[in-house]
Amino acid sequence: MKSKQTGERAGAGDNLSPVSVLGQGKALTVSQLAIKIDHAIKVGLADRFEVLGEISSISHRTHYYFSLKDDKAVISAVLFASSARRMSYAPKHGDAVVAKGRIEYYAPSGRISLIVTSMTPVGAGDLEAQYKKRCDELRKRGWFDPSTKQTLPTFPRRIAVVTSKGGAAVADVIDTMGKRCPSIELMIVDVRVQGESAKGQIANAIVKLNIHAHRRDIDAILLTRGGGSLEDLWAFNEMEVAQAIHDSALPIVAAIGHETDTTIAELVADERCATPTQAVIRLAPDRQALHEQLSSLRSRLDRTVQSELRYEKQRLDAITSSRSMSDPRQVITIHRDRLDAFTDRLTSATTSVVASNRSKLDRIALRLARHQPTAVHARREERLVQLDDRLGRVMKRMIAAKGDELDALARELHAIGPAQVLARGFTMTMASDGSLVRSASDALPGQMITTTFADGKVRSSVESGQGQPDPRLKNTSMPKRKTKFRSKPNPDQQELF
Repeated sequence: MKSKQTGERAGAGDNLSPVSVLGQGKALTVSQLAIKIDHAIKVGLADRFEVLGEISSISHRTHYYFSLKDDKAVISAVLFASSARRMSYAPKHGDAVVAKGRIEYYAPSGRISLIVTSMTPVGAGDLEAQYKKRCDELRKRGWFDPSTKQTLPTFPRRIAVVTSKGGAAVADVIDTMGKRCPSIELMIVDVRVQGESAKGQIANAIVKLNIHAHRRDIDAILLTRGGGSLEDLWAFNEMEVAQAIHDSALPIVAAIGHETDTTIAELVADERCATPTQAVIRLAPDRQALHEQLSSLRSRLDRTVQSELRYEKQRLDAITSSRSMSDPRQVITIHRDRLDAFTDRLTSATTSVVASNRSKLDRIALRLARHQPTAVHARREERLVQLDDRLGRVMKRMIAAKGDELDALARELHAIGPAQVLARGFTMTMASDGSLVRSASDALPGQMITTTFADGKVRSSVESGQGQPDPRLKNTSMPKRKTKFRSKPNPDQQELF
């Protein structure tokens, strides 16, 4: 917002034209110089800074105005209320802090200031790192998981308040409980809520309350204290306290610090409340609401009872005024008639069931007779005889058909066989080595050949021919021609082939 005002004022100065001063050239107006300074800061110091220094000259109206200094320099600083509300730390004079923010130039006053967005006391940075590390570790363990939280009691008999008895929180708890439900007893357990010994006392109190809960009629624990800095509340971020809360069999409600503060104890507890008053409201029922609820239930019960009484009275009047009450014999007669009707229905039902079962038995006996071994064997034997007859007929037809096919093939083979060819006047000539002589050129002079006729064979020697004589026959004497005759060639002789 201040930067915007700076720009508006600087823009107004742009209407002034530069003028010559004592012949030294053109001079800038103050507004023009402010614009250059503002631009140089925005360009050269655009990043956010973390500044370590000591708070001095602090004033708090709506916003915090103070100076940050060290032994060699001072810079003005502003912490706006919107940023201050997000912080758990309230700045004080003389505190050593680490302030995070940006540099701005405010032209109307010519002041350069650090606009602080967050601020922590020196040493709190280590605590923040420890806090985040512990939160991550416990989140992985499942200690923050809502499904692991215990249910708060509806009507607790006694609530143990673990806090400092000298703090403001205990007074708020007692006052709120007295107004809301004074029948619930409070047991104040005084512990230190700040300092090195606080974590041990808080954890020990929670453990002992669980041990003696049954004997002391304790149904819940309220862990609370007022606000403070991160260091003040650090006992509630200790692992010892978190372990005691996690192991507690009693449900625990935690209300620690201001609404913006969040401690590990609150995250591990079964329920977290912003203030001690809110914690009491969450644990204790409202007396006035209970009274109104009880009155409503009493009225509903009265109406229900009256309605039931009227209904039962009407029934009683109807019974007493009925004829059966004046003459009991009528009741006997009615029941005798009902008994006779039941007897007839039972007899009829029995007869029907017997007939139905007898019919079923006959059908079952018939089915059983059909499935007796003798009957089954007879049916199967009859079926085998039928199959045998059918098979015999089929085989006879197949044999006859195959015989006809075989005869046809024999006739065809006989017609084209070599014996039939020879019978028609043809001959077959073979060389001495068994090879077939197909032409005159295949017959060599001096070679022995065998000529097969239809009625026999003739062996002869080739005297002349187109072929060359067989070198193997040069020095051999020519055997005499012999003719071998057979009475009649057998068509089935293999020699012909």
